[in-house]
Amino acid sequence: MLPMASSQVRVKSHEGDESVARMDSVQQAAIDLLGKADLITPMALRVAATLKLVDHLEAGVTDLPGLARVTRSHERPLGKVLDHLVSLGVVERAGERYRVSALGAPLSSRCDHLGVRPMLDVEHLIGKAELAMVDLLHTVRTGAAAYEERGVTLWEDLNAAGGGAPGMDAFRRTAALFDAEAIAEQFDWSQVRDVVDVGGNSGAVAISLLQAHPHLTATVFDLPCFGPAAREAIERAQLADRCEVTSGSFFDGLPPGRDVYLLSAILADWSDEDAVRILRQCRRAAGPTGVVLLAEVHLRADHPDPVHRTAAALRIEASMGHPDRTPADLAELAARAGLRVTWEGRHTPVRSLLALRAETELR
Repeated sequence: MLPMASSQVRVKSHEGDESVARMDSVQQAAIDLLGKADLITPMALRVAATLKLVDHLEAGVTDLPGLARVTRSHERPLGKVLDHLVSLGVVERAGERYRVSALGAPLSSRCDHLGVRPMLDVEHLIGKAELAMVDLLHTVRTGAAAYEERGVTLWEDLNAAGGGAPGMDAFRRTAALFDAEAIAEQFDWSQVRDVVDVGGNSGAVAISLLQAHPHLTATVFDLPCFGPAAREAIERAQLADRCEVTSGSFFDGLPPGRDVYLLSAILADWSDEDAVRILRQCRRAAGPTGVVLLAEVHLRADHPDPVHRTAAALRIEASMGHPDRTPADLAELAARAGLRVTWEGRHTPVRSLLALRAETELR
């Protein structure tokens, strides 16, 4: 039993009513803090989402034995989860039967476009990434993404899960976001023949570049799990004759000899040491004449409510590790990789643009 877990607890004092009142106030503060730190409600909601309880209720399985059977769960603990969901107003109970409430409706798979159930499903890739927030202490102590407390990076897990894993679509960039249009508009592409989109994901940025500059050809380079979606997007854009997809890890090497190596929103996910490793691989592939084009994001939470704003800032920090490097920070990393800044674009609130070239030949 947790200490001070009930508002019925009282503290005896011989120092008078003022002291008793003060202790009651501290005791209530302790109860309030425990309420804010409660893990039972968040995990009960995640159990409901993962077991798709609302889907089963909507399908007509409305009694506890039936729900335990279809979800392959133990009846007793599942019943206690349902009791708690009733107390929260997520489901309603009439006799031995349960039904979905208005509050619980977003937990239906029919509403997955809202993102609620996938974020709470601990077997879904989005849900796994969200649950990594319990390892926020790892981020605070190391500066690395919370997910890495598990011994792997999110990207390694995504690649191991494969392109068809539930939730994989959420990690595919289907649009060029965070002022990515600045990449096509600001940099001088007129003398560039070919570009490698390093960590190009589903090819959204490469496609936008090719559409803006018809003389360009491109290679989308990323982990194998992103290859099928990238090829499909390129085919859909009717750019297969100008864009190829190559799979691999940017830590192991890149296709050599291209004019530009684009890093769009990549380094924010990595530590300084890993960012330098990535930049060195780009430098190696670019050689003495190629350009490494950094189009890095720097994300900050923006919300009028301080609770939401600070929570969002923590989520960004714990998810990305280095979400807000400045242009000066990026230039310093580039120097450590043997690259110098040769051009700097107009920075937007969420995007920095730097062109880099090798200082000397890298062995």
